[in-house]
Amino acid sequence: MQLIMLASSEFYTIPLGIATLQAETSVDLGLLMAGAALASVPIIIVFLIFQKYFTQGITMGAVKG
Repeated sequence: MQLIMLASSEFYTIPLGIATLQAETSVDLGLLMAGAALASVPIIIVFLIFQKYFTQGITMGAVKG
């Protein structure tokens, strides 16, 4: 669906850009792993910033009373 809606490769999302790195005959696994690691950095940063709120929500939902 993303390939249909995006006309230019400069607007590709990170998962789509990583997926286009795969060829039929050969795959550069180092480049794929570097892209996956780069894509996970923003998620890790958001989790580390809001970790206190995540744990509060989990503990509040676990209290029975």
